[in-house]
Amino acid sequence: MQTGTARVLLMTLGLSCMASCSPPEPAAAPQSKAEPDGQLEREQLALQRRRLQLENRLLTELRKLRESRQASTGAAEPARDDEPTSTTDCELLVFGGAIHEAFIGCLCDESRADSVFNRLGEHGSDLSPMSMRNKFSPYGSNYDDTSACNAAATHPPVVVTSEGKSLGLLTINASLKKRIPAPSAADWLTRMCGE
Repeated sequence: MQTGTARVLLMTLGLSCMASCSPPEPAAAPQSKAEPDGQLEREQLALQRRRLQLENRLLTELRKLRESRQASTGAAEPARDDEPTSTTDCELLVFGGAIHEAFIGCLCDESRADSVFNRLGEHGSDLSPMSMRNKFSPYGSNYDDTSACNAAATHPPVVVTSEGKSLGLLTINASLKKRIPAPSAADWLTRMCGE
């Protein structure tokens, strides 16, 4: 009888060991990894959409500001037949430096090499000394007096049309009277400077 009890105990222990020692199902691991990857991709797409919306809103408001200033001064130029229709993007130029002597990009389509929205270009890269995105450049640091991202800057970059008309200063310094009044400029700068 002792051998029968011992046998039952051994079989019970063997079965419980087999159940607890079995390897995990291989399908469970990839499924849990795919969910975070998909979530990350969705979040990145949402961030990209938000960035594009901010850029488009900024461009729209700056063009309206340009048109209203031209209308108030009577300086509206007639369209030329030899001029391509896409040159409205070229009209919003950004200059930096103490006397705004340095061209630091255009507020234009991000596919252009000189666009401040082009993160691979000289004026949109966070590594370029000619970019407002570079936290160590005179145009993007939190400390330089010529930076768009310095809340105390007195000589931040200026946006100028191709006709040479100033639209205002591109800055997060709300105390400067000549800063661009468009709310989208403040939104875009806050996001760019915070990245």
